[in-house]
Amino acid sequence: MQCDLAILIPSSLTSESKDQRIKTYKVGQIARAASIFRVDKIIIYKDPEYDDSKFIDLVLRYAETPQYMRKQLFPLSDELRYVGVIPPLRTPHHPLTTPKMGEFREGVVIKSGENAWVDIGTKSPVPLRTDKIVRRGERVTVRIFSRRPLRVELVSKEQIPLYWGYQTRVSGTLGETLKAQSTVIATSKRGEVVGVKMLSQLREAMQGEVSIAFGSPNRGLDAILEDEGLALSNLSDYIINTIPDQGTATVRTEEAIFSTLAMLNIIRR
Repeated sequence: MQCDLAILIPSSLTSESKDQRIKTYKVGQIARAASIFRVDKIIIYKDPEYDDSKFIDLVLRYAETPQYMRKQLFPLSDELRYVGVIPPLRTPHHPLTTPKMGEFREGVVIKSGENAWVDIGTKSPVPLRTDKIVRRGERVTVRIFSRRPLRVELVSKEQIPLYWGYQTRVSGTLGETLKAQSTVIATSKRGEVVGVKMLSQLREAMQGEVSIAFGSPNRGLDAILEDEGLALSNLSDYIINTIPDQGTATVRTEEAIFSTLAMLNIIRR
Protein backbone atom coordinates (compact mmCIF):
# COMPACT_ATOMS: atom_id res chain seq x y z
CA MET A 1 0.00 0.00 0.00
CA GLN A 2 1.35 3.43 -0.94
CA CYS A 3 2.06 5.80 1.93
CA ASP A 4 -0.02 9.01 2.04
CA LEU A 5 2.34 11.26 3.97
CA ALA A 6 1.43 14.37 5.97
CA ILE A 7 3.58 16.62 8.11
CA LEU A 8 2.21 18.63 11.04
CA ILE A 9 3.93 21.97 11.61
CA PRO A 10 3.22 24.74 14.16
CA SER A 11 1.67 28.12 13.49
CA SER A 12 4.68 29.50 15.40
CA LEU A 13 7.15 28.30 12.76
CA THR A 14 8.07 31.91 11.92
CA SER A 15 8.11 33.26 15.50
CA GLU A 16 11.90 33.58 15.71
CA SER A 17 12.10 36.46 13.25
CA LYS A 18 10.27 39.73 12.62
CA ASP A 19 11.94 40.13 9.23
CA GLN A 20 9.35 39.14 6.63
CA ARG A 21 12.01 38.22 4.08
CA ILE A 22 13.51 35.68 6.49
CA LYS A 23 10.06 34.39 7.43
CA THR A 24 9.22 33.87 3.78
CA TYR A 25 12.48 32.04 3.15
CA LYS A 26 11.90 29.79 6.18
CA VAL A 27 8.46 28.78 4.90
CA GLY A 28 10.01 28.24 1.47
CA GLN A 29 12.40 25.75 3.05
CA ILE A 30 9.42 23.78 4.34
CA ALA A 31 7.93 23.77 0.83
CA ARG A 32 11.23 22.58 -0.57
CA ALA A 33 11.59 19.77 2.00
CA ALA A 34 8.00 18.65 1.43
CA SER A 35 8.58 18.51 -2.32
CA ILE A 36 11.92 16.69 -2.15
CA PHE A 37 10.48 13.95 0.05
CA ARG A 38 7.04 13.75 -1.63
CA VAL A 39 4.86 14.99 1.21
CA ASP A 40 1.17 14.91 0.28
CA LYS A 41 -0.25 17.21 2.96
CA ILE A 42 1.08 19.98 5.17
CA ILE A 43 -1.16 20.59 8.19
CA ILE A 44 -0.57 23.73 10.25
CA TYR A 45 -1.69 23.33 13.85
CA LYS A 46 -2.35 26.28 16.16
CA ASP A 47 0.34 27.03 18.72
CA PRO A 48 -1.20 29.39 21.33
CA GLU A 49 2.16 31.13 21.80
CA TYR A 50 2.18 32.53 18.24
CA ASP A 51 -0.24 32.18 15.35
CA ASP A 52 1.14 32.95 11.91
CA SER A 53 -0.89 30.19 10.25
CA LYS A 54 -2.48 32.37 7.57
CA PHE A 55 0.89 33.65 6.37
CA ILE A 56 2.48 30.19 6.45
CA ASP A 57 -0.44 28.67 4.56
CA LEU A 58 -0.41 31.45 1.94
CA VAL A 59 3.32 31.16 1.23
CA LEU A 60 3.18 27.35 1.10
CA ARG A 61 0.31 27.45 -1.40
CA TYR A 62 2.09 30.07 -3.49
CA ALA A 63 5.29 28.01 -3.61
CA GLU A 64 3.39 24.87 -4.65
CA THR A 65 1.58 26.67 -7.50
CA PRO A 66 3.29 26.57 -10.95
CA GLN A 67 4.76 29.96 -11.87
CA TYR A 68 2.53 30.57 -14.89
CA MET A 69 -0.58 30.36 -12.67
CA ARG A 70 0.47 32.56 -9.77
CA LYS A 71 -0.57 35.96 -11.09
CA GLN A 72 -4.09 34.68 -11.72
CA LEU A 73 -4.50 32.86 -8.42
CA PHE A 74 -2.67 35.18 -6.01
CA PRO A 75 -3.49 38.91 -6.00
CA LEU A 76 -0.70 41.30 -5.05
CA SER A 77 -0.37 41.48 -1.29
CA ASP A 78 2.09 42.63 1.34
CA GLU A 79 2.37 39.05 2.64
CA LEU A 80 3.82 37.94 -0.71
CA ARG A 81 6.28 40.82 -1.04
CA TYR A 82 9.36 38.62 -0.68
CA VAL A 83 8.30 35.43 -2.46
CA GLY A 84 11.28 35.87 -4.77
CA VAL A 85 13.47 34.29 -2.08
CA ILE A 86 11.56 31.00 -2.23
CA PRO A 87 13.70 28.34 -3.95
CA PRO A 88 12.07 26.77 -7.06
CA LEU A 89 10.44 23.43 -6.30
CA ARG A 90 11.13 21.87 -9.73
CA THR A 91 8.51 19.16 -9.19
CA PRO A 92 6.87 17.37 -12.17
CA HIS A 93 3.91 19.78 -12.08
CA HIS A 94 6.26 22.78 -12.47
CA PRO A 95 7.25 22.14 -16.12
CA LEU A 96 9.99 24.01 -17.96
CA THR A 97 9.48 22.33 -21.34
CA THR A 98 6.90 22.65 -24.11
CA PRO A 99 3.82 20.38 -23.74
CA LYS A 100 4.12 16.79 -24.92
CA MET A 101 1.48 14.28 -25.92
CA GLY A 102 0.07 12.54 -22.84
CA GLU A 103 1.72 14.98 -20.43
CA PHE A 104 -0.11 16.11 -17.30
CA ARG A 105 -0.30 19.77 -16.36
CA GLU A 106 -1.90 22.15 -13.90
CA GLY A 107 -3.99 24.94 -15.36
CA VAL A 108 -6.34 27.84 -14.66
CA VAL A 109 -9.73 28.09 -16.33
CA ILE A 110 -9.78 31.24 -18.46
CA LYS A 111 -13.20 30.73 -20.02
CA SER A 112 -15.95 28.58 -18.52
CA GLY A 113 -19.09 27.05 -20.01
CA GLU A 114 -19.51 24.42 -22.71
CA ASN A 115 -16.45 25.67 -24.60
CA ALA A 116 -14.00 26.06 -21.72
CA TRP A 117 -10.42 27.22 -22.19
CA VAL A 118 -7.51 26.81 -19.80
CA ASP A 119 -4.08 28.35 -19.33
CA ILE A 120 -1.46 25.57 -18.99
CA GLY A 121 1.64 27.72 -19.39
CA THR A 122 1.66 27.91 -23.19
CA LYS A 123 1.62 31.10 -25.28
CA SER A 124 -2.17 31.08 -25.39
CA PRO A 125 -5.02 29.25 -23.60
CA VAL A 126 -6.09 25.85 -24.94
CA PRO A 127 -9.55 24.24 -25.24
CA LEU A 128 -10.59 21.97 -22.37
CA ARG A 129 -12.61 18.80 -23.01
CA THR A 130 -14.85 18.08 -20.05
CA ASP A 131 -18.39 17.07 -19.17
CA LYS A 132 -18.09 18.80 -15.79
CA ILE A 133 -18.86 22.40 -14.97
CA VAL A 134 -15.69 24.41 -14.41
CA ARG A 135 -15.54 27.98 -13.18
CA ARG A 136 -13.43 30.84 -14.43
CA GLY A 137 -10.36 31.16 -12.21
CA GLU A 138 -10.57 27.54 -11.05
CA ARG A 139 -7.40 25.48 -10.81
CA VAL A 140 -7.62 22.19 -12.70
CA THR A 141 -5.42 19.19 -13.48
CA VAL A 142 -5.37 18.17 -17.14
CA ARG A 143 -3.80 15.77 -19.62
CA ILE A 144 -2.74 16.69 -23.15
CA PHE A 145 -4.58 14.35 -25.53
CA SER A 146 -3.94 16.25 -28.78
CA ARG A 147 -0.90 18.16 -29.99
CA ARG A 148 -2.19 19.53 -33.30
CA PRO A 149 -4.35 21.26 -32.36
CA LEU A 150 -3.30 21.44 -28.71
CA ARG A 151 -6.18 20.20 -26.53
CA VAL A 152 -6.48 18.97 -22.94
CA GLU A 153 -8.92 16.99 -20.80
CA LEU A 154 -9.66 16.95 -17.08
CA VAL A 155 -8.05 14.23 -14.96
CA SER A 156 -7.94 13.45 -11.25
CA LYS A 157 -4.68 13.44 -9.33
CA GLU A 158 -5.22 9.74 -8.64
CA GLN A 159 -4.62 9.13 -12.35
CA ILE A 160 -1.16 10.71 -12.25
CA PRO A 161 1.73 8.27 -11.58
CA LEU A 162 4.04 11.07 -10.43
CA TYR A 163 4.48 13.16 -7.33
CA TRP A 164 2.11 16.06 -7.91
CA GLY A 165 2.73 18.49 -5.08
CA TYR A 166 1.22 18.94 -1.64
CA GLN A 167 -2.00 20.32 -0.21
CA THR A 168 -2.12 22.60 2.83
CA ARG A 169 -4.64 22.98 5.63
CA VAL A 170 -4.87 25.07 8.80
CA SER A 171 -6.09 22.94 11.68
CA GLY A 172 -6.97 23.43 15.36
CA THR A 173 -4.80 22.84 18.40
CA LEU A 174 -2.04 20.24 18.38
CA GLY A 175 -4.14 17.87 20.46
CA GLU A 176 -7.16 18.20 18.18
CA THR A 177 -4.98 17.71 15.13
CA LEU A 178 -3.23 14.60 16.44
CA LYS A 179 -6.53 13.00 17.43
CA ALA A 180 -7.74 13.33 13.84
CA GLN A 181 -4.76 11.47 12.33
CA SER A 182 -4.43 7.75 11.59
CA THR A 183 -0.81 6.76 12.28
CA VAL A 184 1.21 9.42 14.10
CA ILE A 185 5.00 9.60 14.26
CA ALA A 186 6.06 12.29 16.73
CA THR A 187 9.53 13.83 16.77
CA SER A 188 11.25 14.67 20.05
CA LYS A 189 14.76 14.88 21.45
CA ARG A 190 13.41 12.62 24.22
CA GLY A 191 12.19 10.07 21.69
CA GLU A 192 13.73 6.71 20.84
CA VAL A 193 16.84 7.08 18.71
CA VAL A 194 16.16 5.73 15.24
CA GLY A 195 18.30 2.66 14.67
CA VAL A 196 17.97 -0.54 12.66
CA LYS A 197 15.26 -1.97 14.95
CA MET A 198 13.19 1.22 14.94
CA LEU A 199 13.55 1.60 11.18
CA SER A 200 12.16 -1.90 10.77
CA GLN A 201 9.12 -0.99 12.89
CA LEU A 202 8.61 2.27 11.04
CA ARG A 203 8.83 0.51 7.70
CA GLU A 204 5.76 -1.50 8.64
CA ALA A 205 4.03 1.65 9.85
CA MET A 206 4.72 3.65 6.68
CA GLN A 207 1.61 2.43 4.91
CA GLY A 208 -1.70 4.11 4.32
CA GLU A 209 -2.07 7.52 5.98
CA VAL A 210 0.92 8.55 8.09
CA SER A 211 1.44 11.89 9.84
CA ILE A 212 4.76 13.16 11.19
CA ALA A 213 4.45 15.85 13.86
CA PHE A 214 7.06 18.53 14.60
CA GLY A 215 7.36 20.92 17.52
CA SER A 216 7.75 24.68 17.52
CA PRO A 217 10.98 26.73 17.49
CA ASN A 218 10.63 27.22 21.27
CA ARG A 219 8.87 24.11 22.55
CA GLY A 220 8.67 20.44 21.83
CA LEU A 221 5.45 18.57 21.14
CA ASP A 222 5.24 17.27 24.70
CA ALA A 223 5.43 20.78 26.19
CA ILE A 224 2.75 22.11 23.84
CA LEU A 225 0.44 19.23 24.73
CA GLU A 226 1.03 19.67 28.46
CA ASP A 227 -0.68 23.07 28.22
CA GLU A 228 -3.69 21.23 26.80
CA GLY A 229 -3.61 18.71 29.62
CA LEU A 230 -2.57 15.94 27.22
CA ALA A 231 0.33 13.51 26.92
CA LEU A 232 2.27 12.93 23.74
CA SER A 233 2.54 9.21 24.45
CA ASN A 234 -1.27 8.91 24.35
CA LEU A 235 -1.61 10.68 21.00
CA SER A 236 1.20 9.14 18.97
CA ASP A 237 2.14 5.68 17.77
CA TYR A 238 5.88 6.36 17.74
CA ILE A 239 8.07 9.02 19.36
CA ILE A 240 11.40 9.21 17.59
CA ASN A 241 14.66 11.14 17.73
CA THR A 242 16.30 11.52 14.32
CA ILE A 243 19.09 13.84 15.55
CA PRO A 244 20.70 12.06 18.51
CA ASP A 245 23.53 13.79 20.37
CA GLN A 246 22.71 17.08 18.71
CA GLY A 247 25.56 19.57 18.87
CA THR A 248 23.32 22.60 19.33
CA ALA A 249 21.03 23.58 22.19
CA THR A 250 18.03 23.50 19.89
CA VAL A 251 17.13 22.14 16.47
CA ARG A 252 14.99 24.39 14.30
CA THR A 253 11.71 23.03 12.98
CA GLU A 254 12.85 23.16 9.34
CA GLU A 255 16.07 21.35 10.27
CA ALA A 256 14.15 18.61 12.05
CA ILE A 257 11.87 18.25 9.03
CA PHE A 258 14.76 17.76 6.60
CA SER A 259 16.51 15.32 8.94
CA THR A 260 13.42 13.24 9.69
CA LEU A 261 12.06 13.08 6.16
CA ALA A 262 15.48 12.15 4.77
CA MET A 263 15.74 9.25 7.19
CA LEU A 264 12.20 7.97 6.64
CA ASN A 265 12.53 8.35 2.87
CA ILE A 266 14.85 5.33 2.95
CA ILE A 267 12.04 3.05 4.14
CA ARG A 268 9.02 4.71 2.56
CA ARG A 269 7.01 2.47 0.26
